[in-house]
Amino acid sequence: MHIAIRGAVQGVGFRPFVYRLASEMGLPGWVTNSPQGVFIEVEGDRSNLESFLLRLQVEKPRLPSFRAWSSRP
Repeated sequence: MHIAIRGAVQGVGFRPFVYRLASEMGLPGWVTNSPQGVFIEVEGDRSNLESFLLRLQVEKPRLPSFRAWSSRP
């Protein structure tokens, strides 16, 4: 699954949060910053990916603010 997040997500600990969450859930992939935002690529079964998306939104550190969010398989 590819996830793109735009907003105030750089320099606020969001990328380490994503890494820890994916590792905890056993989802391989990567996360990177770019001038356009944060890009996440994770692999797993559908139910784990849906849980990952939900937890990204609910458990994120309080400083990041999402302006735009998209995901695709």
